[in-house]
Amino acid sequence: MNTTNVRRLGAHMRRFRARFVQGASGALSQLLPQADLEACVTHYAGSYSERVYAPLVTLGLFVDQVLSADQSCQDAVARGVSAQVAAGQLPGSLSTGPYCKARQRLAPELLVRLSQALGQRL
Repeated sequence: MNTTNVRRLGAHMRRFRARFVQGASGALSQLLPQADLEACVTHYAGSYSERVYAPLVTLGLFVDQVLSADQSCQDAVARGVSAQVAAGQLPGSLSTGPYCKARQRLAPELLVRLSQALGQRL
């Protein structure tokens, strides 16, 4: 592939990523129904105690973090706290430690399975 096509493809990918990030929740729910997503998380996460960073919440923040222009944990945590406030809940801590630990608890198999499911839907 020549350099012009590579640059053009890169520009297309950046625009797609920007559109996806702006509506990540909506785009993901259109590609993978909520029930399928919850079933997959339940299968790979098993039973877990209810916490601020439940697997589904952590997964959503992680996807937003990866696709965001600011890929810092601090930004992901701030988005989570913002969502809590928007839902009428008391805001949690802005400390990144609990989020990072929750992210580590996500089973790699879950991420692989969701990638496969999204790939099939696309």
